[in-house]
Amino acid sequence: MRHGRTPGPGATNKHTMNMKKIMTSICPALLLLACSQNEETVASQAAAPEISSISIQDGSVDVDPALGTISVYTTAPVTPDNEAITLASEDGTRIEFRITPANKNFRLTFGELDRNTLYTLTIPAGSLHNAYDPALINATAASVRFTTLYTTPESVTVNPDEALTDPDASEAARRLYDYIRNDLFLGGKIATGTMAHYTTQMTEAEWVCEKTGRYPALHCFDLMNLTGKEYLEDYADLLPNARAWHEAGGIVAAMWHWRDPSKSGNDFYVENCSFDLAKIVAAANPDGTYTYATDSEEYLSVMEDIAAAKAELKKLADAGIPVLWRPLHEARGKWFWWGNAGADACKALWQLLRREMGDLHNLIWVWTVQVDDRFGEAQQWYPGDDRVDIVGVDIYEEVHDSFAEEFRFAAEVSASRKVIALTECGAMPDVDKMQNDGAAWAYCMPWYGEHTQSIQYNGIKYWQRMMTGDFADRVIDRSEVAL
Repeated sequence: MRHGRTPGPGATNKHTMNMKKIMTSICPALLLLACSQNEETVASQAAAPEISSISIQDGSVDVDPALGTISVYTTAPVTPDNEAITLASEDGTRIEFRITPANKNFRLTFGELDRNTLYTLTIPAGSLHNAYDPALINATAASVRFTTLYTTPESVTVNPDEALTDPDASEAARRLYDYIRNDLFLGGKIATGTMAHYTTQMTEAEWVCEKTGRYPALHCFDLMNLTGKEYLEDYADLLPNARAWHEAGGIVAAMWHWRDPSKSGNDFYVENCSFDLAKIVAAANPDGTYTYATDSEEYLSVMEDIAAAKAELKKLADAGIPVLWRPLHEARGKWFWWGNAGADACKALWQLLRREMGDLHNLIWVWTVQVDDRFGEAQQWYPGDDRVDIVGVDIYEEVHDSFAEEFRFAAEVSASRKVIALTECGAMPDVDKMQNDGAAWAYCMPWYGEHTQSIQYNGIKYWQRMMTGDFADRVIDRSEVAL
């Protein structure tokens, strides 16, 4: 309860007068609004119902097959012609649907669609009638194409390209690729690999040899501390270690955990890196290439780092060492900055790397595919058959399996034109299951540390099984590489 004096008659009269003034000013505004809305309704009733938007975008991929409805919005009240509008799969099969009109929109309702199928919704000109005047019809047709979620095929037949994408590839690079393609991938063999414990170290390969008496066929180095704000190394060990490995018959690989090019931070994970890769791109061109924002700070920072990486790789080129070069790995996972700006920015960076390193003819370019049910998205990220030599997959499991579904997924992304490799893994594959399931991984490389040495993933006994046990006749170690 509020305490105070009771207002007198004068105060009450003033209040009443004020309310009248307010109502007098509001009523014309409401009248104008009602008139405006009425005029808009009348105008739309006398207009052709053109399409203003559709709830699914043209070119959509990985659409849920249980989508169930598509809504179409129009500029005027609409009565659709059910017979003229079609929803059909790529093979021409028409999908039955029910149309429900609701003033300036209508909804198509249908059952579950097939997976991994291209569908087209077609709304011809003349198929939409004004609900108040059927003679008024849409003059513009609309068509929307979309693809449903992918289902891995039960089998694939892969016939990899016979030549590298670099027409001037060195003789050493061509020999290495021919060996990987013909002897390993198509020959039913798998090469073993190890990852440098950090950057250029050989400790994992030495550990495998100590426990099995044999070196793995492949060893991979990381340019991680070549650029960045701190933790920099001079990479003085890269050339001698790579040369010794190569001269002993081994396969040399390299990757790049690329630290923040802006040097504002020192990480490559997006949560600790604000680098915006999109700012290196000025435009995406119709032919699939990109125009670069050459004056942007981001572009200049990237170019500086690429020059540093190229200088190290050139040392290997000058020494005649072919390299399985795998930059921008796991991009579609978007946990690294090179994937955080989307597919176009990442592909633009891949093309920039290929342009700037185009005179290093010792490089075999390896792209890492992210495997899940988003197949259409994986295809959007793929740099293209003319820019990729080998397709890799990174799989971290604790069980030795064929990983056949992942193999088939990767093969489909590249239209079965590329060698497929297990570029990183936890547990190495089971070679018997690989053969039974048609998963012809060309090589496999457990990550360093526990992924190589712990029984949780591999450990001594599994390495011995691969190198000297019942898998040994199908597993290649360094002494068996024949280039």
